[in-house]
Amino acid sequence: MVEPVRPTHILVPTDFSPGAEAALDWARSLGAAFQAEVILLHVADLSIAALAGFPSTLAMVPAAGELLDRIRIEADEEMARLVVRTPGARGVVREGTPRSVILDVARELGAQLIVMGTHGRTGLTHVFFGSVAEHVVRHSRVPVLTVRQQG
Repeated sequence: MVEPVRPTHILVPTDFSPGAEAALDWARSLGAAFQAEVILLHVADLSIAALAGFPSTLAMVPAAGELLDRIRIEADEEMARLVVRTPGARGVVREGTPRSVILDVARELGAQLIVMGTHGRTGLTHVFFGSVAEHVVRHSRVPVLTVRQQG
């Protein structure tokens, strides 16, 4: 009989959305049950495609560099608030494409479990944007627990 793996490091990718909060609730419980370190990860996607959703912000910022700096600062501040609400957790902020950075960080930090929320996108939104969670589930070397937002 194969002995089950007891995770010591649980990676929780977050975009600070309600769906990510639901996954964090599960990760907190699992972290306490297994006495595992919970590692919160936010990936700031600063690509042109990702920034396309910021038209009103772009008008208020004189330079693209200032916009990127503002996004970085806000990500760091939001992560700091999340870490305070999750005692014992470690916060990590990285830049890049979320689907690949999540997998890279999981390997780098030795995560034995990834707990992440899903947005439940369907139709054209799913076709055009795909699912970060789906990609991670398909390509992860460790188990992935996906948590769908209630409501």
